[in-house]
Amino acid sequence: AGAGRPGGWRPLGRMIAVVIVFSCSAYFFGLYSYSRNLWPLEILRKVKNLGAPSQQALGVFDEHGRLVAYPNKIRVNCPAQTDSTAVILTIGQSNVSNYAEKKVVTRYPGAVINHFDGQCFVASSPLLGAAGEHGEFLTLLADRLISDGSYKAVVIASSGIGNSLVGRWQRDGDLNEMLKATLMSLSNRYKVTAVIWHQGESDFFHRTSAKNYVSSFESLSETLVEYGAEAPIFAGIATKCASEWREGNPIATAQHIIIAAEGVYLGIDADAVLADGDRGADKCHLARSGQEKMAASYAAAIRKVHDSP
Repeated sequence: AGAGRPGGWRPLGRMIAVVIVFSCSAYFFGLYSYSRNLWPLEILRKVKNLGAPSQQALGVFDEHGRLVAYPNKIRVNCPAQTDSTAVILTIGQSNVSNYAEKKVVTRYPGAVINHFDGQCFVASSPLLGAAGEHGEFLTLLADRLISDGSYKAVVIASSGIGNSLVGRWQRDGDLNEMLKATLMSLSNRYKVTAVIWHQGESDFFHRTSAKNYVSSFESLSETLVEYGAEAPIFAGIATKCASEWREGNPIATAQHIIIAAEGVYLGIDADAVLADGDRGADKCHLARSGQEKMAASYAAAIRKVHDSP
């Protein structure tokens, strides 16, 4: 019996090795998918919440991944637009959507509004119209514009989609079609006064060329003008997500080219301004301090253009 023991241990050793390799692979894939909102992250989030109390129920999403319904949203009458009303359209990917750490509620429920599909709601995280169901910085941005006296009311049309490439936003892209529908719905009551474009991390990962990025953005800009959003565009330098990032990459170069164009202004250089502590454990999405910094920077940029002669 003793002579046969070493041979008997070999299958067990192989099984242990297989388990270790599988566990390591699953762990690193989990980190990778979490940082980019890839499958199976949304499935895992849903499973996690199956047994949650009713107040924690997940929202309803459409075919584009936009949040179209969420518990306890407070519907209000849409305010009339005046010269002191900001109407801000926000587009891009997860960091301008509902993927941030801290859920927030406006301090000005009568003045800071989330517009979606022809209806208005008191602005609170997560905002209807964008992907994700966590926190965001846009409500904080709107509150700043009210508190500093720049505007008396702010209407947010949040339309960011996590993990989206710029090519999806250009003419004939699926998100371009979604954008057109959003603009048409918004134009029934409001005229856009500012556009926030915060996107680029996915294109960095997929190695989009600077030339193609600029071309896609120009096509997107043409759609905005064609559908009545002839407003200043506030763009971010946004390429950093997870550990493989490098400075001076083609997407950052493209974003600097975009910002040099007429009618486009720097909203934030997120690659430079956000420290490691301003992002979550995935090194990509916004922690609470990152939400505050994004809100402050974009508010300052909008205020500067608004106050200029």
